[in-house]
Amino acid sequence: MTNKNTKEWRERTKAPSDTFCLLPWVHLSTRPNGHMRVCCTANASSVGPTNDKEFGGEVGILKQADGKPANLNVTDLMSSWNNDYMKNVRKQMLNGEKPPSCLKCYAEEDAGHMSKRFWETEYWARRVNLQEIIDETSEEGEIPPKIRYLDLRLGSKCNLKCVMCSPHDSSLWIPDWIKLHPTIENESLKETMQWGNKGQIDGATYNWHKSNTEFWKQLYKQIPHMKQLYFAGGEATIIEEHYTLLEEVVKRGYASDIILRYNSNGIEMPQRLFDLWDQFKHVRFHYSVDSIDKMNDYIRYPSEWDHTVKMFHLLDNTGPNVEVTVACAVQALNIYYLPDFVKWKLEQNFKKINLWPLGAGMINYHFVYHPPHLNVKVLPNWFKEMTHAKFDKFIEWLEENWKLCMGDSDASYEQWRQANYGIKRLQGMLSFSESGDWSRERMPEFIEYINKMDGIRDTNFRDVFPEMAPLLDWKSEDGDDWDGEFDDRLLRELEDDGFHVNQEELYRDKEEL
Repeated sequence: MTNKNTKEWRERTKAPSDTFCLLPWVHLSTRPNGHMRVCCTANASSVGPTNDKEFGGEVGILKQADGKPANLNVTDLMSSWNNDYMKNVRKQMLNGEKPPSCLKCYAEEDAGHMSKRFWETEYWARRVNLQEIIDETSEEGEIPPKIRYLDLRLGSKCNLKCVMCSPHDSSLWIPDWIKLHPTIENESLKETMQWGNKGQIDGATYNWHKSNTEFWKQLYKQIPHMKQLYFAGGEATIIEEHYTLLEEVVKRGYASDIILRYNSNGIEMPQRLFDLWDQFKHVRFHYSVDSIDKMNDYIRYPSEWDHTVKMFHLLDNTGPNVEVTVACAVQALNIYYLPDFVKWKLEQNFKKINLWPLGAGMINYHFVYHPPHLNVKVLPNWFKEMTHAKFDKFIEWLEENWKLCMGDSDASYEQWRQANYGIKRLQGMLSFSESGDWSRERMPEFIEYINKMDGIRDTNFRDVFPEMAPLLDWKSEDGDDWDGEFDDRLLRELEDDGFHVNQEELYRDKEEL
């Protein structure tokens, strides 16, 4: 974001420095293998155009005094809260420095995108006493043992194996990884897709939550301070310990004070889940869907679009304490098709899904950083220009049809147009994708990965994503040139009449883009 944006953000939140984030004062996050981290996106800060990591491969993972990761299979919850790593992050932020674990957010802001640091700090600044929290912080960065917000990844058990995932986060990925990894030729891709010792490094294990009784004792002791419990992948809705925790919170009488938050694929949603949700203060359910029809089936393999739509309607009829948004993982495979996804969502006339002002009435987005060969920055410039032209046309359509975003709200056009999570967010995504060109380093990985995954899963990238098919034939020596076949593809009618792209738009000066 610009200096003006940062200044306005600080005025709203009362943040003590330009680099401040509230999360290290209220929050801890886990990985499925038990590693603790500053937040769920901190370890993406070392992802770049190559695998040469300026700050090392474990950025964002909390370290113990011996330099090894703080892992819940061999340590407890509260020892991470004030370990040297966390204290140093807090001190750096108070001093206006940028911790290496947080560079992802700063980079997104520089590209004009609304970062997790910005929106989480703004959210929590309205729910805690920021000045009191700062006053409680010692010179060494230590704070009282009060966790308000916990991100729990209770192992890797999952019922999907999304194309951007891995066995680190999905147990269903394991058979495909066994077929894929030995055949990879590109050394960088092979490193990216490693699963060293099947994830059991430095004491890690995907069953940490089943054996660490001290973790559960400490967690239950923190429940009186807790304001939000966040569950993500694996897939919490099929993990028994997730239900056990909710039932215990209800039993202890704290459910009415706690917000539940999920990132979930929504494949399995038993009545037991809805019955428990009724007991809690509020539920924020982020439905993980990344595109429409066969494109979403390809990305979130092996989901089926008919079932995905069925679950949309189930979620659209949940209780009054349940808030539902679409959590779209923006990546190389779907950024071009986001206008189609948003348009589809708006035309469904859902009653509560991304109800204004959530996502400005459209959908919510977050970037895929790992695997890096699916990050939006891998796309060559000519494809980014094509995407930009399509977004421009879509924004014109949105401005004509903005009331589709509003539901029953009486908010004005100006309020909608200036919303941070609407058109500004779409433009921020373009700016971020165009802020770096990883194509020469990462496109060879992209091409090999897609081709090999198609072979393993019997899928067909060219058929599912026809506008992207020429990417599989691209070579670094081609530079920004387009062949005739691709030109014709760009000039034909896109997936609906609203997004026609003409040659003049495609060849306009990049400064106008």
